Amino acid sequence: MTAAGLLRVLLRRWYVVVAVFAVLGVTFVTLDEAGGAYVSQTKVVFVVPDAAAVGVFDDRQRDTLLEFVGAIEQEINDGKLPDRLSPDAPLFGAGVSEGYQVVIPNTGGQWEYSFPDPVLSVRVAGQDPDRVRETLNTLLDRIDVLTADRQSTLDPRDVISTERVPAEATVSHVGGSRRTQARALLVLGLVGLGVAATAATLVDRLAGRAPRPRRQDGTAGQTLPPTTSPGTTAQQTERVT
Repeated sequence: MTAAGLLRVLLRRWYVVVAVFAVLGVTFVTLDEAGGAYVSQTKVVFVVPDAAAVGVFDDRQRDTLLEFVGAIEQEINDGKLPDRLSPDAPLFGAGVSEGYQVVIPNTGGQWEYSFPDPVLSVRVAGQDPDRVRETLNTLLDRIDVLTADRQSTLDPRDVISTERVPAEATVSHVGGSRRTQARALLVLGLVGLGVAATAATLVDRLAGRAPRPRRQDGTAGQTLPPTTSPGTTAQQTERVT
């Protein structure tokens, strides 16, 4: 089919083109709204008495701290093993647009874990910034409560404390840029044009093959033999005679 012929088909079956692009438009808006998320993250550092969160951890107390942090991690995750993402991998980048993660950062590889520091990484992702902030604060408060409950019988001088780094976490939005959205819209438009052309051509062909309406005499539009008037018949009879 030539370009001119295809254009005539598209004009003739314009309703098919409108329907296709309407569906694609709704799809683009839906994906655009779900294409980003609000995220926030912070670290909870466990420190021994008379120590600070900033600095090198004391190797003599590292194992004790790590064991304690591991117990808190297991309890806050209800005994389930969390996914071990890279410390630098954002939660949204792992495909989580609504949820949270509380884990000891793994600085090792995929096949061999390494937990060198007594730290809990807290990450939250969601579609509403206020809810993300509320969830983060709830998780941080729960960590503090679990930490205090596990040491309720200890001397205050031996109690492990927690510090948040940074002290005030921020909530930011992540997602596609304007350039990415424009590129996606262009690709979706080209795909839509191809789908519309195919659909319009198919509908046009099916419409051309539809049976013609039947006449009242039961025929399906056959050509009837020509009729003659009585006068013409009489003249032909006289000539024969």
